[in-house]
Amino acid sequence: MRFKATVQYDGSMFKGWQKQPSGRCIQTEIESVLTRINKVPIHISGSGRTDAGVHALGQVFHFDNIVNMDEKQLFRALNTLLPDDISITDIHPVHSDFHARFDVVSKTYEYRLNMGSYNLFERNYVYQYNKSLDLQAVREAMQVFIGTHDFTSFNATGLDEIENQVRTITDFDLIVAGDQLSFVVSGDGFLRYMVRMIVATCVACGSGKCTPHDINLMLKEADKNSVSYNIDACGLYLKEVNYK
Repeated sequence: MRFKATVQYDGSMFKGWQKQPSGRCIQTEIESVLTRINKVPIHISGSGRTDAGVHALGQVFHFDNIVNMDEKQLFRALNTLLPDDISITDIHPVHSDFHARFDVVSKTYEYRLNMGSYNLFERNYVYQYNKSLDLQAVREAMQVFIGTHDFTSFNATGLDEIENQVRTITDFDLIVAGDQLSFVVSGDGFLRYMVRMIVATCVACGSGKCTPHDINLMLKEADKNSVSYNIDACGLYLKEVNYK
């Protein structure tokens, strides 16, 4: 039976979602537990990859379970056996043709940044920028990204890997809570480092290093060498994945 599961994880100690030759990976940890439960190798398919250090509040994956267990039994078994930096928050059966990656309609990411004093205890979860920003300039920069654009300049995915790098950003909001900023961005798909490069560029605008006009030029150039801005993975969260 095929199941769809939603998972949260603290990405601080992981090399990312996808299996790697060495180091901890979320996919490997979950597959190891499912294989232990089923006593045969079980493969999971996620909605997409997250990079080293990136967290998830709502990553989604599917798998075909062999042992006769309902969702409540699987939920308990997985959360009992998984390490404490991975937690299943929802699991339920789905149709056999459901696919966690190919059926995605949209995703939402959140990036957290601290403009205030350095916070040792949040350093793995909120980017410690520790300087003030012109929030009006940040918001003006964010507006440029909303809509359908060729994001070739704003990601690290090679054109030989994915030729069409046109994506649509439907919403881009800034939530201000004291000195902490949350950039919340939704769209039909995101390429490697795309959210981090977009947020970094908005931060650059907020610090006077570039302007919305510069962003428009970067988008039009569609050149992998035209954007030098990026930002640490620690503040990034995959917040939600939506399906048909």
